[in-house]
Order: sequence, then C-alpha cells, then structure tokens
Amino acid sequence: MNFNFYLFDLDGTLLNLGDIGAYANQILVKTLNELRTPQIPDKEERYKFWSAGDKYIEVLNKWGVSKARDFWEHYDKIDFKQRKVLFDQKKIALFDDVRFVLKRIYNHKDGKRLGIVTNTANYVVDFILKKFKIAHFFQNIFSMGAKNDQEFAKPSPSGIISILENFHYDGNDHKALMIGDSMSDIIAAKKANIFACLIKRDKKRFEKGFNDWKFQPDYIIDRLDEVLEL
Repeated sequence: MNFNFYLFDLDGTLLNLGDIGAYANQILVKTLNELRTPQIPDKEERYKFWSAGDKYIEVLNKWGVSKARDFWEHYDKIDFKQRKVLFDQKKIALFDDVRFVLKRIYNHKDGKRLGIVTNTANYVVDFILKKFKIAHFFQNIFSMGAKNDQEFAKPSPSGIISILENFHYDGNDHKALMIGDSMSDIIAAKKANIFACLIKRDKKRFEKGFNDWKFQPDYIIDRLDEVLEL
C-alpha cells in the first residue's frame, strides 16, 4: 500500500444500493412529485441532471423548481426514509470486500488515514456508518449538509481538499488516493491533484467505456481489495 491517505466514495463503492442510477432516479421522481412540479421530465432528461454539475440549478428551474435548497431538503428526507426501509428489509449492505479492506488500511503499521467524500446528506451518512458499524475506520468525513452546500458536491474538489487539509496533506511528502464508482469521483480527484481510482462494481454502467472522459482515472479496479495492491 503506497498511499498515505485513502478517500472513499460511499454509495456504489462501499455501500451496495443495487442499481445506483435507478435508485437515484426513483428518489428524484418522488421528490419532484412531492414538490408538485408541473410535469415529470422524461427518463433521459432526469439522468442528465446528475451530470449537470454546477448547472443543476438551471435544470431545476427549467423543471419548475425555483428553490434548490427546498429540492435537496425534500430529496434527502425521501432518501433517508427509503434507506431505513431497505435496511430493515436487509436489501442494502456493505459490499463483501469492504470490512476487510478498511481493517487492513486502518491497522497498517505506517498509520494510513481514511476518509469519506460523498454527496449524500450528513445525517444519512451517519445512519449508514452507525448501522454497519464502520464509522471508527474514518478520521474525517465530508458529506452534504451543515456548512457544506450542494455547490461543494462532487465533481467539485472541495470535499477532497477539505479532508486533505484536515490530514495536513503535503503533496511533496504524501500520496493520496480517491476511490469511487463514477465520473464525478474521478473529476473531483484530478481537480484536487491527487490520484484517482475507478471501481467498476457495476459493469453495465461502463458498457460504452470511459475513454472519452476528460479526466481519466489513474487506476481501474473491479473489486475494492485490489486497492491494497496499488
């Protein structure tokens, strides 16, 4: 293990929510219905929302949502409610390689440090980490809520930079790695000037490949335990 700091995405990387795109789309539709938008945009338009970056407010306005903060408050509450139901039904879980990998890094003799950078609401993250008993592995977590508004969400590098500052990261002396399952994770890592690792847990998400991405991952893995060999 050649890195000093390991930063992880949550959903799709550590937590198995099934088809991430389908799950997020379901919560999005419920949110728009709750906000009583004039009409629900078609599936293709909804999927574009997740890659809109800092232009997401323009998309929401186009859909008839005038206040982005209201949207995210409703979205997060619906997301939280759904996750609690799925947890009780045992339909969400950590991927089977997660605990092993976290323990190996956490207990490493060189004192590796771990963090989470996620676009999920802070109280949802707290719930997940507590229920699956993995909170103690992470020295720092950057999630949405409190002082972290949506403008700091990935693909913004703000979350990564915040954690690196907390870890007293020095690019001349340290090496940091961001592990995630989406283009947003890779963009955030490269903009923060650290190494980026794409985990391809769901092969269907990358059927068209990712060679046309502006920012390319430094590493590509199929399972999280491959990180231990980097």
